[in-house]
Amino acid sequence: MFTTGILADIWNVVDFGIEESLDLIQSVGAQSISLRVTSSRVSQLRAGELDAPRIFRSDGGYFFQPDKSKYSNTRIKPVVASWLKSRDPLEQITESCKKRDLKLRLRINTLEFPAVASRYPEGACKSIHGDVSPDYLSASNSDVVEFLRATTTDLSDRCEPSGIELEGAKFNSGALNIEEFEFDGGNGFYDLMALSFDESAAQSAIARGIDIDALTRWVSVTLDDVFVKGNDIGATISHLIEDTPLLEAYVKSQKDDMTGVVTQVANAVSCPISIVLQKDSWDGFHPQLDCAALAHEGGVIAISDVSFEEDEFRSKVPDGTEDVQPSHLVRQFGTVQDTPERVISDTKHYADAGLAGVILATFGLILPPFYDTIRKAFRFASRSSR
Repeated sequence: MFTTGILADIWNVVDFGIEESLDLIQSVGAQSISLRVTSSRVSQLRAGELDAPRIFRSDGGYFFQPDKSKYSNTRIKPVVASWLKSRDPLEQITESCKKRDLKLRLRINTLEFPAVASRYPEGACKSIHGDVSPDYLSASNSDVVEFLRATTTDLSDRCEPSGIELEGAKFNSGALNIEEFEFDGGNGFYDLMALSFDESAAQSAIARGIDIDALTRWVSVTLDDVFVKGNDIGATISHLIEDTPLLEAYVKSQKDDMTGVVTQVANAVSCPISIVLQKDSWDGFHPQLDCAALAHEGGVIAISDVSFEEDEFRSKVPDGTEDVQPSHLVRQFGTVQDTPERVISDTKHYADAGLAGVILATFGLILPPFYDTIRKAFRFASRSSR
């Protein structure tokens, strides 16, 4: 069955009024709401009638009050967003969704989690040069894994959601998140700088028989071609891997660790787990997604546009997802840069192609007249999928 959903941030649902927001979301024909309850840094210009500030800004964190007892087995603890203060609107939203028979799916950040990475640098990624990431957690760190497992257990027990969606599951040292960058070293340069060499990742690689000292020497020498000699590393990570078995083994080690995060989270909860593939995660920096935990309707949520035609589908999916069927995929896209006609035709196309559904983003940022377009898109798609 083709499902229709709306992505919404919990702060927007609250600021626009919980009952009013859910009424509007349901009125356009959405069968589900993907509610973001943790986040990275946020800066949003919001549309519609609003008594709250027009621009919402936050350093991110948890947008619900966690059950502290769930996190006793990890040294990394939840960081509650300053916006929330003592409030906890999640319970009211959960009950209001049940009242409307609106499926509630909860979306959380996984590894891109600045509020947590900054407070607990011992669980963060590191660049080859030892710089601690202010943004990304390490999937190899056992405390991080338990922290994420506890988060999903906390939400699952509290809300009994239809699913939990994992966003930001990408290993990245965050080394290039700097204010000034005066030179371009090529795609390979960016890819190598993105690799994390934190202690947990290194120990994990060593346990798999990888010579971490030889690898770090190779990466350092290769990067010095840019820093010292001014050369351009034009090859992508995929091309570098083809020529460097040591690098291939290390990238696979980090992928395996991230896959372990997804698997442990999925095993900890009774509801389905989905993973959100960002626009930049169709390259080598995502987990191997062929784990059984994601083999269900909507197991993978794709933000990047891909071809779902039968002859082309296999060649367009990310590495490690060759066994994913179109019915396991949901397509998420926004409305800002698309015409009404394009949104309607694309939604119908995904229904015709046999996808599990679509998610339109993002409630609170959509101009009010565009809700009529969404209503039409959802109606036509529902007819097409019967």
